[in-house]
Amino acid sequence: MRLIKIALLGLMVTLPMHTYASEDVRKITVTGKSETVAEAHYAIIKLDIKHVKKEMNQSHVELMGTVSKLTREMKKMGLPETDIKKSLILQGQEYSWEKESRVLKGYYSECLVDLYVKDMNKIAEVYKELANYQSITIQDTEYKRNDEFDVRKIEFKKALQAARKKAEYMTEILNVKIGKVHSIQELSSENYRTVSVYANVLAEREPSQVKTGFGNIKISALVVVEFELE
Repeated sequence: MRLIKIALLGLMVTLPMHTYASEDVRKITVTGKSETVAEAHYAIIKLDIKHVKKEMNQSHVELMGTVSKLTREMKKMGLPETDIKKSLILQGQEYSWEKESRVLKGYYSECLVDLYVKDMNKIAEVYKELANYQSITIQDTEYKRNDEFDVRKIEFKKALQAARKKAEYMTEILNVKIGKVHSIQELSSENYRTVSVYANVLAEREPSQVKTGFGNIKISALVVVEFELE
């Protein structure tokens, strides 16, 4: 029993010593960033279609009519039905606040639709058609590239190189040298748009004239790198 207590005590002493040893490593922490602007290959337009009527069956009929018409018009523009992705139908009671009271206004039927526009030259025409539907809300437009993974790999390589150059520059001034990499951390680097598609549509240009400048996105990479100091 005494031997066990001695062994446990030795373990308790040894563990903190290793911890302190790792904390004594001299390090430099730097960030590296790289980004590029690329033209999107396709767009995903996210829609919310909602009808409110006094009866549930009425709102359902209205909803199905709108979805059918939208699908028909999109197919005329060249979107296959597989690129018109519909959610399950949502239904429920619709309320509003009147004089600090909750009032039942009717019953709604709702459907979420994602339009995959793979020809960016047609996006103005799609938006023009969507403007004809009072029951449709455009929630968002996402821009994507087919080779996004390969583009992002290049940006990460540049970001890591930038981090190393920054560390070398800083340590050179302090008359020390960087050693091996201690840790690498990726920070958030989501794509974001640089051009508003809807603003271009409002410019009232003909869809056939709108061929570039739609859905440009910045693909960025941001890293934090820790180097040990020699």
